[in-house]
Amino acid sequence: MRPRLIGNGSLAPRIPREFAALIAALQLKGGNVEALLELTEREWKSLLQFCEPAHLTLLLSQVETYAFPLWVRERLGKNRADAFLRFERTKTTYQEIAAALDCAGVEHIVLKGFTQTPEFVEDARLRMQSDIDLYFPKETISQARTVLESIGYKSDSSCANKVADHLPVMIRRGNWQRKGNFFDPEMPLGIELHFCLWNESVSFIPLPEVDHFWDRRVIRKLEGMSFPTLNSVDHLGYLALHILRGLFLRDWVVHHVHELAMFLHRHANDDEFWEEWKRSHSSALRELQCIAFFHAMAWFCCDVHEEARKTLQQISPDIQEWLRRFTGSSLEGMFRKNLDSAWLHTALVQTPEKKRAIKQAFLPRQIPRIGAPAVRLKNRQQKRSRISNSYLMYIVYLTSRFAAHLSAVLATLYRGFGWWLSPQRPRKRPGSLRFFLEYTLTIFKG
Repeated sequence: MRPRLIGNGSLAPRIPREFAALIAALQLKGGNVEALLELTEREWKSLLQFCEPAHLTLLLSQVETYAFPLWVRERLGKNRADAFLRFERTKTTYQEIAAALDCAGVEHIVLKGFTQTPEFVEDARLRMQSDIDLYFPKETISQARTVLESIGYKSDSSCANKVADHLPVMIRRGNWQRKGNFFDPEMPLGIELHFCLWNESVSFIPLPEVDHFWDRRVIRKLEGMSFPTLNSVDHLGYLALHILRGLFLRDWVVHHVHELAMFLHRHANDDEFWEEWKRSHSSALRELQCIAFFHAMAWFCCDVHEEARKTLQQISPDIQEWLRRFTGSSLEGMFRKNLDSAWLHTALVQTPEKKRAIKQAFLPRQIPRIGAPAVRLKNRQQKRSRISNSYLMYIVYLTSRFAAHLSAVLATLYRGFGWWLSPQRPRKRPGSLRFFLEYTLTIFKG
């Protein structure tokens, strides 16, 4: 199955022109900045504002040319300079934490962040990192939290998330005050203590073999640091599963998908790596990873090794048809809500009970309280409001949120029905259409 390329417009997700221009520039084959050079000043401001919460600013800085407006080049230059200084803080922070954990005899693995260098990201200084992610076996994670508390870190309960794979983020704030700079070198890093590498309670998909990633951990060195992390095959698997989890939860995964595309492109002819991948991971685990691979191919036009392509062909026709129809949905979801990933999730879980549990995707997520920062956010960006009364602002927020959610539910049911009846899917088993109708009805039941 060969993906149609979003960068060339054939999948045409409904995204703003400036974001489509950035995606075109980030293609690993055939990328160009022509569309970026046509942006107006207003579009440039919109793109730069959007890139910060999407973790794309430093990627944009790497495709910068002298044809960009001067003020854009100056802003990106400032972001790069701050990011370089911030990486020094990241190293110092991690080394202090690692020393405390080693002293207490608590073993860990570093996830994401600077471990993405150099296979997924060329330079750790040019990757946005606001947190340090550490994984601990469940039996030692409480001890790890105690160790961090002993050196001044405190849990931030306001950041608690019911579907998170980690404890509430731990922060040592000091006297730092937020000034609106995403790359502020003085901004303290949060520490996330992960208790699992794959959360079955969220995904409803059992993957016990992921627990063996811990047994295959390795020691790596980077920029004067020595740290334990996943081996190269498990690292790829973890990132692909992290992207899949992000699809289920409708999170923003575009920067992770670009990193995945970089790895796949660089290893497209690495026969030895892909043989190890095939030996180390079961066919079921490899097929789940290939869902993320398909997104990388479609969004960023990367090459992929033949072994990965073969595995992609083995994915069930249901999933293949979802990929053909909805690979652009996650990009579009950053600007207008959709729930298309619920159909992917439904097709992957094994039992009717678990399929019905996914109806939570069709229900509004936790509603913030009056005055909460989320009330003033749109697409993860602070929005200005002419309404000064907090109660009236909250009513407007709830009305807008409900209308957007209802629109997304209705549109998703319509598109899901088309996917379910697609002639590209195999002959349906008896009762499958009935199940679809019963499933949609459960959405509206308490």
